[in-house]
Amino acid sequence: MIQLREKDVPRSDMLCIGKAVGDVCRVHNVPFIVDDDVEAALLLKADGIHVGQHDTDAAEVRQRIGPGMILGVSVQTVEQAVRAQAAGADYLGVGAVFPTFTKNDAAAVSRKCLASVCAAVTIPVVAIGGIHEENIPLLEGTGIAGAAVVSALFASPSITAAARALAPVCRSFTASCTAGLRAEKERTARSAVMQLMKAAVFDMDGTLLDSMPMWQHAAELYLQSKQIEPEPDIWNRTKSLDMRQTAVYFKQTYGISDSIYTIIEEIDDIIYSQYARTLRLKDGVRTFLETLHSRGIPMVLATSTDRRCAEACLKRFGLDCCFTKLCTCSELGTGKDKPDIYFEAQRCMGTDTPHTVVFEDALYAGRTAVQAGFPVCAVYDGSTAGNGDWLQLQKLAACSCFSFRDMPV
Repeated sequence: MIQLREKDVPRSDMLCIGKAVGDVCRVHNVPFIVDDDVEAALLLKADGIHVGQHDTDAAEVRQRIGPGMILGVSVQTVEQAVRAQAAGADYLGVGAVFPTFTKNDAAAVSRKCLASVCAAVTIPVVAIGGIHEENIPLLEGTGIAGAAVVSALFASPSITAAARALAPVCRSFTASCTAGLRAEKERTARSAVMQLMKAAVFDMDGTLLDSMPMWQHAAELYLQSKQIEPEPDIWNRTKSLDMRQTAVYFKQTYGISDSIYTIIEEIDDIIYSQYARTLRLKDGVRTFLETLHSRGIPMVLATSTDRRCAEACLKRFGLDCCFTKLCTCSELGTGKDKPDIYFEAQRCMGTDTPHTVVFEDALYAGRTAVQAGFPVCAVYDGSTAGNGDWLQLQKLAACSCFSFRDMPV
């Protein structure tokens, strides 16, 4: 692949250079990628665009370029890598793996971190930064699919000779890269889960709904309405609690005199309008649910959210008819740290545990379901990318997906 990276030239010059480079690439059937400039990539009809962490958001870029163009994203951490793949990246650039003068603000990435990034995603990873013929063998065994170079070619007395020396090593990386195998293994796992499924239990927030950002602030909004300054980590302290458990926590921790019922009611008033008017379904949810419903697969919604909010949201999307029953943790008097809600859902559908698939985005809930014997499909949510929960949930689940569009139907 050839990536055009020109930071300090006028747009007109950039487009002229880009046309010349693109013409050469097309003659030799080599993918032509433009760095950072989405508009230029589209004007030049490039094969793809590469963006960094401080450029345009990767998900926004994917929306602009559509599914047909290649999207590359520069990352320095496992969290950034997972988020980039979830946003629709086709490959990742990780670096700087060695000191480089090409990009002065490039953060250093250790060999261990490089290997961790490769293991965390199912798309190819390319090492970037300070790579040349002498140090490139040090990257062997990390799982990369190749290396990106600038100075190693263009600062060489012979660009052709330098390219011929580096190409075999890069091709050996491609041959040993396991990203394709990991991707195929995950596709096989999804197919196996769908084949065994006779019934499904769906979590709501973070699984079907893109609602976790709202929930992360709901507790502090409630406490602030009481003129109480919340703890800095209030979300981490309450995220695994259902509404009743949260109300009990507020009473015990902050000395709130209101009854548990009143606390729950006031929190509901803050968040109800979000469910009734604002929150959106996650990618591919509607098609997946409607397909299962059309095939006669019974489904239960098992949620920690209050019934009033959940019902309003389902009715707004016209999906209430898809579910046999709506089970809430508060009505059962238990959270998802215990398997009661999954067993209740299973009882309602009349299926056995091994054929009742649970869809969850939260690690603690997924672990509960797995320990109870349910096959679990881990569903990615951005709220789990930064704390390692997503990678742990993937490991214990029968399969995983970044989007319900990934699921075979």
